[in-house]
Amino acid sequence: MQTREALTDEELAEKAAEGSEAHFNLLVDRYARIVYRTALGITGVPQEAEEIAQETFLKVFKNLRHFSPAKAAFKTWVLTIARNQSINAFASLKRRAMKLFSESHRENNGTEAEQNFFSDRGPDPEALLSIQQEFSRTARAVRQLPERQRTALLLKAVEGLSYTEIARIMDTSPSSVESLIFRARRTLLDVLED
Repeated sequence: MQTREALTDEELAEKAAEGSEAHFNLLVDRYARIVYRTALGITGVPQEAEEIAQETFLKVFKNLRHFSPAKAAFKTWVLTIARNQSINAFASLKRRAMKLFSESHRENNGTEAEQNFFSDRGPDPEALLSIQQEFSRTARAVRQLPERQRTALLLKAVEGLSYTEIARIMDTSPSSVESLIFRARRTLLDVLED
């Protein structure tokens, strides 16, 4: 009899879909690091990446019955979910930061508001500073590489995926992935030379 650790991802997914928590936990163990690194590469924020990893595995658990090995490898399916969750989280982070920036700008342009900016009625200074720092880090990453280039490069360089696997995750062709990675590398070289 085969041990659980020796089962393929697809076999583990099938057992997990039937209700085996132990099999699902093995899948999480196998993919937690790659999901986290993918999320971190897209958002640039460690705390966000941790939350995205948790949300990704919740989504995987809820949708295991819909996973089809005929359509994609389990790894491709999980990373597609992680990428989509990361993009959504990045957009949300950006909206929250912009909202706080605009609120603080409005308050600073008022008469009384300037004196009350750090009062109980104003935004929490620590939260504002934390979001500003996270946003700055994320904004720098976005300025350097477009999302599709960054994602393709991360999946190739860090995760070692093939162009075909990346193409499935990103819903594009392998030649497009190759082009994205080439442009990403060229952009990074330009940035490093400046």
